Amino acid sequence: MIINYIYGFKTNGIIYGFKEKKLYRLPQMIGLRFYPLKEVPLRKEFIGKSKWEGYLLRGKRKSLKQIESMTVFINHVIEKINHSDCPF
Repeated sequence: MIINYIYGFKTNGIIYGFKEKKLYRLPQMIGLRFYPLKEVPLRKEFIGKSKWEGYLLRGKRKSLKQIESMTVFINHVIEKINHSDCPF
C-alpha cells in the first residue's frame, strides 16, 4: 500500500505529515537511530486557567496555530506492507 502525505512540516530534524486530519511522525533515519511511522495524538490541557490544544513534539508543546503556520507542501510517499505472508 502506498500512502502519500501532501502537507506537513519539519521540526527538530523530524518530518511530520497530515493524513485524514491526523498528524503522523513519518519514518526516517537520523544518525544511527530509526524513527518508525507513528500517530501523534492531539492533546487538550489546561495550563493555568486557559485551555490549550496542540501536539507534544519531542518534549515541546506546539499549539494548533503554531502547527498551522509551520505547515508546508511536503509530498512524501511511504510504502507500507500489509500482506498475510508477513508476520506484521
